[in-house]
Amino acid sequence: MPDPTKSVQSPFLDVKSFFTTSPSEPHPATSKPTSAPPSNTPFVSVYEMEEGTSSNPRGEEYVAFLNELYNEEFDEALFELMADAAALHEERVSRFSGEMPAQDPAAERFLEAHFEPLTRELEGVLDALVQKYGQTRGNSVDPAELEAFIDNYASGVEVPPAFENFLGGAFWKLRQVAAKAASFAGDLALGPIFSNIKSLIQPFLKEFLRRGISRLSPQLQPLAQKVAERLGILKELEDPESESEAEVSGLQHEFDRQLAELLFAPGEVEQELEVSRALSASRSPADDRLAQLDHARERFVNGLASLKEGEEPAPLLENFLPAILPVLKVGIKLAGRQRIIGFLAGFLAKLIGKLVGPENAPALSRAIVDAGFKLINFEASPQAEALAAPAAVAATVEDTVRRVAALPEYVLEDQELLEAAALEAFEQAASANLPPILSEEAYQRRPDLREAKIRGTWVSLPLHGRKRYKKFVTPGTLRARITPQAARQIETFGGVSLAEFLEEQLAVPGGIDVEAEVHLYETLPGGTVPDVTRLEKGTPGLGDGTQRAYGQLHPLTPQAAGVLLGEPGLGRAVGGAAVATPHATQPGERLYYLNVKGGTPISPAGGTARPRLRRPSGLKLVLDFPGRQIRAYLYLSEVKSQNVAVKLRQQAHLGSALAPLRAVLDRDLFRIGSGAWGRIKLIHEAVAPHQATGGALGRVPSVVVGTLVRRLREYMLKGIAAFLKTPQELVAATEAPADGCTLLVKIDNPPGLELLRQALKGRIPSLASLHHPAPEPNVSITVTPGYQHG
Repeated sequence: MPDPTKSVQSPFLDVKSFFTTSPSEPHPATSKPTSAPPSNTPFVSVYEMEEGTSSNPRGEEYVAFLNELYNEEFDEALFELMADAAALHEERVSRFSGEMPAQDPAAERFLEAHFEPLTRELEGVLDALVQKYGQTRGNSVDPAELEAFIDNYASGVEVPPAFENFLGGAFWKLRQVAAKAASFAGDLALGPIFSNIKSLIQPFLKEFLRRGISRLSPQLQPLAQKVAERLGILKELEDPESESEAEVSGLQHEFDRQLAELLFAPGEVEQELEVSRALSASRSPADDRLAQLDHARERFVNGLASLKEGEEPAPLLENFLPAILPVLKVGIKLAGRQRIIGFLAGFLAKLIGKLVGPENAPALSRAIVDAGFKLINFEASPQAEALAAPAAVAATVEDTVRRVAALPEYVLEDQELLEAAALEAFEQAASANLPPILSEEAYQRRPDLREAKIRGTWVSLPLHGRKRYKKFVTPGTLRARITPQAARQIETFGGVSLAEFLEEQLAVPGGIDVEAEVHLYETLPGGTVPDVTRLEKGTPGLGDGTQRAYGQLHPLTPQAAGVLLGEPGLGRAVGGAAVATPHATQPGERLYYLNVKGGTPISPAGGTARPRLRRPSGLKLVLDFPGRQIRAYLYLSEVKSQNVAVKLRQQAHLGSALAPLRAVLDRDLFRIGSGAWGRIKLIHEAVAPHQATGGALGRVPSVVVGTLVRRLREYMLKGIAAFLKTPQELVAATEAPADGCTLLVKIDNPPGLELLRQALKGRIPSLASLHHPAPEPNVSITVTPGYQHG
């Protein structure tokens, strides 16, 4: 086999020094954002090909119902309980077996017993529905009566408070399903439908627990295929674009599909078949790819530590690399994986050769220790310090493979392009995972080989057991002084500014400089934000996996790293769902936590079952195309709602009371118009569910979306301004015990909505139609205390 490094040159092939001091004027490397290609869903092309042909009304109703069933808040509840399941499983297995096998029947039975109250409560409400409405024909019951029955259901059995958020979302979903069941049943009795829905509860919760253990996202291809079949699409589907979707969203989509299949089944036989499929899937073997990676990493690190003088690391790499690719969402075809693994094994063996072995590893370990390794664990043993070097090399290898796996296919198939790209990937990975080990001259020639001038290194944690995240450790504490102007320029999850977060969720008064300790983290495969906060026992304000803790982590973008620390190279560019919510973080994403002097995390008024932070202000849009309506849920945090109420009581100028609402409105509408969909829900008959949270808008000309956004802003501002002229309803809502208040703005048949509906089917409107004058739509506004959603 030819030498894979013959045609490339890198300073790492000839390491001459292990520097532990920073240069005076380094130039931090900037990470290259990887932007996913536009979604290539088949539905646009199908409608273009079938222009003029008859559509499938039943199939379109099926798809629209799937999109209506999706509930963003249920994702949040699923995410929290999956984090609980993962933590309980790891604690249980490590306590009783000392190892972390993928399948441990005793640990799984322990989890099932822990979550049994959820099963009991959900099955209980369905049993109650069967008992009361089992013989009732669907056309003889008012759907609103069914919804009220579920709302008022009380089992009489105490449910652990930690499950309340989940049950609230599940009952919301059951209300939608029960109402649809009544409308579909016609002359048939409702009992068999409710009984079959009950049969889906245990398989869903079992799959939910398995996802919490395996931590790998479900595949959406079966869902896309079923949607295509319902729409009558015969062409073969390509894989849906779902790279940034949270695993909880995929799990919820699959459960929604099972519910919809029951309701849309032509008869009881088909319903029974769907239940059988769900039960069969719940009995399939657990996914152990992540556990295999954990064990392979441990073997690789121990193997590197045991290398004798002159031994090559290539055999160790050949055993380690095959475990990395399966846990990554990569485009490498199975047939080409062995070729890529063979190439990387030889390629990386040369590049890491100067970092391993009895001659070189001790120097690397000393550099890591000097960079702050001991500060993460004051009781770090000499053995742990000795393993610091091979662990850093393992992290470099994993990071390199992750970057190579994300390369386009044409690069992977061209040997010369692959060699150049692999070298670049390794150098970026080395600059991220190793302390300064090259000569000062090398860094002056290649300043991109060092991420930052700050002396420090990333360490995989926890030191013992499964690695779930990295922490940037330095000899001292990273500190930042954040001005109000700087805080307004940094965005956190959901597009909320850091200034809003500090004021609304940490009770930091606006307009003052903030002093804070800064802690930096990076996610690893299988790691989540609750893992970071749960395992960070020594960091004030963290130490558990609740939303009150992980809600204080923010995406470490290049802008945030530059503003806070003057080191943009420490940041990572992110986009899509990964920046919209902490539920969808991907391996390699970086985060930061601020331990703010004088900042106190605030819980919602009235307390909650689980420790939480207050919600930030935000806009949630529901574009209901079948209903020809747009519903905008404008939530004002407690801070903002009280600010508005004070001005209304004082009878201040209307513009001053409107300003806080307009600021939230403009921020979130701007994000929608610029392609950062965030909090949006499309109820559309030809949009795949995994794209119904806004992704489908990416295939529509921006001028169409922009026109709708501009008109929507106009209608909402006019409506809100008129609503505030009689402020009694809003003021009364702010006086309620609930945290904040929500304005529900309903816009009936707004101009441009039908054009967008057709554009999502691939029928692009003419530019002239976008500017055609249209009558003002009817706008109605109600306000309710607390947070409401669509």
